[in-house]
Amino acid sequence: MRDGYYLSAYLHIDPLDHLLGTIIRHDQNAALFQKSGRTVKLIRLWELERVTGIKEHYVSFYSADQARRVLDELLRPLGLSLGDMVEIWGTPGLQTTDDYHSIREYQNLSYHSISHLFSAVMADSDLFYNKRILGFAVDGGPDGVVDTRERGEKYYFTGGYMNEGRVNLFAAESPGMLWGWAKFYFRMREGTLMALASASTSEIYGEMPAGFPVLDGRHDMWESTRIRDLVNRVEQLTDEDAGRLFNGFDPRFSRRENKISMIMKIVQRVSMEVMDANIDRSLQTYAIDPSETYLALAGGFALNCPTNSHLMNKYGFAGFIAPPCVGDSGLSLGMGLYAFHKKLRGEAFDFKLAHAYFGEPDFSLPDILKSEAYAPFIERAEPMTERQAARDIRQGLVLWFDGESEIGPRALGHRSLLGDPRTEESKRMVNEVKQREWWRPVAPIILEEETAEWFETDYPSRFMLHTFKARPDKASRIPGVLHLDGSARVQSIGRLENPRLYGVIGEFRKQTGVPVICNTSLNDRGEPIVNTIHEALNFALRKGIPVAYINGMRIVLRNHGGYDHENPYPRRILMNGLSDREEQAAWRELNPWNIPRDVLYHYRDPNEQEPAGSYDIRSREDADRLCKEVRLVQRHKKLFRTI
Repeated sequence: MRDGYYLSAYLHIDPLDHLLGTIIRHDQNAALFQKSGRTVKLIRLWELERVTGIKEHYVSFYSADQARRVLDELLRPLGLSLGDMVEIWGTPGLQTTDDYHSIREYQNLSYHSISHLFSAVMADSDLFYNKRILGFAVDGGPDGVVDTRERGEKYYFTGGYMNEGRVNLFAAESPGMLWGWAKFYFRMREGTLMALASASTSEIYGEMPAGFPVLDGRHDMWESTRIRDLVNRVEQLTDEDAGRLFNGFDPRFSRRENKISMIMKIVQRVSMEVMDANIDRSLQTYAIDPSETYLALAGGFALNCPTNSHLMNKYGFAGFIAPPCVGDSGLSLGMGLYAFHKKLRGEAFDFKLAHAYFGEPDFSLPDILKSEAYAPFIERAEPMTERQAARDIRQGLVLWFDGESEIGPRALGHRSLLGDPRTEESKRMVNEVKQREWWRPVAPIILEEETAEWFETDYPSRFMLHTFKARPDKASRIPGVLHLDGSARVQSIGRLENPRLYGVIGEFRKQTGVPVICNTSLNDRGEPIVNTIHEALNFALRKGIPVAYINGMRIVLRNHGGYDHENPYPRRILMNGLSDREEQAAWRELNPWNIPRDVLYHYRDPNEQEPAGSYDIRSREDADRLCKEVRLVQRHKKLFRTI
């Protein structure tokens, strides 16, 4: 391979999907790599939601030209354009070569899943080539943009055993489908469901259901009698059943929250059993000693911190590997690392994801401080000191913005809202500011060397992917960062990867004796994590945050009531791309026979199995046939759900 820049793009281009808003690829993203000899570096990873404001960015591009314009805009601050790329991978319509994927090498395994896997197992090439790694890609199911074989012909989920660079891939099971079902059924995000499972004390009695369908995803999850029976049992519970069928409703929560919590406790336990089964099979098949093997996880389910900690504690793996962007927002990373591995034909290369800060920076603060637009709201700006920053955190919530944004869905100390962990009031204020439920937890950041002193663990959690129990003698000192069961989703921080915040926490320890601060992501309800200083200041002024730390400067804000913006600051890239007239013309061209939108949604939805076959919707005959078959399927499903 030539030295130079390579771009891996997890995007989707289709005019009909753009107009319909069909979700083909969500959390779209792109990664820029630079190869120099044996060294491969990640230069930047763009999560499109950060620049479009569309949470979990799922909107397809209308055309390849539109996608190119957006990518060129992202590359421009680096002095680059698409024309400077040696190769582009991952998105048909943009890719410059077709030899980067796994379709021919692994005909029975999903390319989407293999890409997830490589984002974890190759996050540290020294471990990949010199140690043993057992990895699993566990999410809710693959997309079909590059890997276009019919559903059901491939295993959705992939495991891998890496023995000093030798790769063995195999089919695995994923609990992610259960959480995907719960997300859509209860209309709550997976993180909220995970928190609610442990927050309420309510629990149903009886044997845990067995045989949950999690392997291949070739059917509607609701069609499983195991799930339907569980939901029906819980939905029918009343106060009269307390002490007999369940332990009673937790009075702190609504009836609906209690019942969701009971169901999600079962889903959580089943999830752990599924992952145990994956690991047990692998240990036996490959004669693996966990104490000499690293566990690597990727895919959206790898955000399930309780399961990650359960696996590490139960099996005693030598260490844990995962990128901060374990979900689909990290697929461009995995696609790129797999491409280098494949195209270098087994030749070792050097790569290390040493930290999480590969998003975009914003160094426009000097211009903002000179701007008349912000003059009424900035009382003073001064270089920060660790002593003053620690004092500010003790007094209330503090906005923290530093350098390049972190990649992945969780704030890791570059786009954060910080607070004092020694009081429940900090948690209450965070949840009020972010318009969240009162019981939602706030995560702690702790000095890495102090982690084992305050939490029951013997390994770090740099990307907030583990749940640890607070030690009994410490729990009462940090109530602001503990779940209702005394656990916490911990981020351990080292001096090298985040020296500025590390120094502030160290000073906070000097002042309070506590090496921990509250940390939550810097975003409003339904908004992606902020990406720019304008977005950060907008948040602070709307929410009444008095002090913002931005790139090493302490900004004291004033006159919050005079700030007349009620909504988040607009993101810089718009995704419409078409005028009203152009959109109408596009609809006439793409759908000349006026197929109803609900039929088109069904036709384009990757989760639908029927109608099978291909259709040219510009053909009158195919349009009529599609409408008839979709209506038949819809009537069948409606009838089934009433049984």
